[in-house]
Amino acid sequence: MATQAQQKAFINVIAPLIVKYAKARGYKCVSGAIAQACLESGYGLSGLSAKYHNYFGLKCGSAWKGASVNMRTMEEYAPGVLTPISDNFRAYANMDAGVAGYYDFLNYSRYAKVKSQTTPEAYLAEIKAVGYATSSAYVNNNMAVVKLHNLTSWDKNLKGDGKIMYSRQAVVNLVNSWVGKKEADGSYKTIIDTYNTLPANQLPRKTKMLYGWAWCACTWSAVAVALKYLAIMPIEISCYYLIEAAKKMGIWQENDAYIPEPGDAVLYDWDDTGAGDNIGNPDHVGTVTYVNQNSGYMVVTEGNYGNAVKKRTISLNGRYIRGFITPKYDGGTVAEPEKTSGKNISEVAHEIIAGQWGDGESRKKNLEAAGYNYAAVQAEVNRILNGGAVKVNNSQSANQEQPVARKVTSTCYARNQEAALAGTYVTTADLYCRNDAGKNKKELCLIPKGTPVRCYGFYNMSGGVKWLYIQFTMDGVQYTGFSSGEYLKKTA
Repeated sequence: MATQAQQKAFINVIAPLIVKYAKARGYKCVSGAIAQACLESGYGLSGLSAKYHNYFGLKCGSAWKGASVNMRTMEEYAPGVLTPISDNFRAYANMDAGVAGYYDFLNYSRYAKVKSQTTPEAYLAEIKAVGYATSSAYVNNNMAVVKLHNLTSWDKNLKGDGKIMYSRQAVVNLVNSWVGKKEADGSYKTIIDTYNTLPANQLPRKTKMLYGWAWCACTWSAVAVALKYLAIMPIEISCYYLIEAAKKMGIWQENDAYIPEPGDAVLYDWDDTGAGDNIGNPDHVGTVTYVNQNSGYMVVTEGNYGNAVKKRTISLNGRYIRGFITPKYDGGTVAEPEKTSGKNISEVAHEIIAGQWGDGESRKKNLEAAGYNYAAVQAEVNRILNGGAVKVNNSQSANQEQPVARKVTSTCYARNQEAALAGTYVTTADLYCRNDAGKNKKELCLIPKGTPVRCYGFYNMSGGVKWLYIQFTMDGVQYTGFSSGEYLKKTA
């Protein structure tokens, strides 16, 4: 059964194609057709749709001369009685061909009145009346999908120029729906197949992607291909050439400290020394799918991360960032993750950090009520927040005048000032420097015990404790962020 993310991703991919063909052929409504595609294909997860790109349950009939596949299905010839049968179904090369095939199928004379229907109710009632489906609940079932996903919002695209907006949400939904695809079971191949649907003359350097090659850049590119976003998203199967393509489009952000938005791409260089702006050769790429500026981290969904599509949590302005691709989307907002049961532990942990599940006992109660293991989720929160902390054994840490080659600064600012707090402090334990006040904020680094730091009198509050806004230099990197005043001893 498709998850909410998979449902949204499927709609965002197939709906623009339905709009394109419906508009070209003079139809007045698309919401009913989108609902049909959702139900008939199980949101693109059925065997008939996933492998054969038949999203509408189209049978061959005597007139069909193309490819076909024999599959089992259920028919309701008598009200309330389901009869299992085997039949031949049409097979298509890709999603675009599958949607075009649906409108070719509606060219039969008995469907002539479907074209003029202006509401999903009328569209579905007409298509059912002339024999498209045997289910007695066909109209009601499809209308439930129309209402669930507000599909009538797509009908407006048939008016005017019918332009489809370039949406950040569509990119995030699609790449997140691929999480879990992996080499071990071959499911990752659908991503490469999607990229290879482009004609050879449209492929960068006229090179098809092979299954045995590293496929992180291909994952980003396959999203662009699937959504038909090639006008705003550069595509490539090489991280190096992907940057070059982004530069030509004027959407390359050469700045480690840039704060991205969901739908942007982040490029990594694993050889980054942390000194100065990273301009080395890129090794990896992923799609930014969530940004929490206050907590100081972003979530990136990446292909070929441990031979699978997985999520990575990385600090904003963190080490290894090579730069960002920033497509010029029309739709600029992305919905916050929904607080529901059934998600993996990592997703829930990200939501906790964002403050969506409350604090203390309230958080524990909310998580357990939704069926989550509180201890396991909290352990993942701690891993995300602190697992990547750099602890530097810096013999020069006492010398705050050493040359600064790079700066890492929190994205949050101090909201309070007290002159008496200004001065030099020393850490009384290994101490995290965080993006803001509070243990649920992303770490910038782990300061070794005994390191002197400076405070200019600014601070934020969390849990009744003053978190001082401090600055210090370690190994030529100047850090500015927040640390708990409980572990800072004033020396001057």
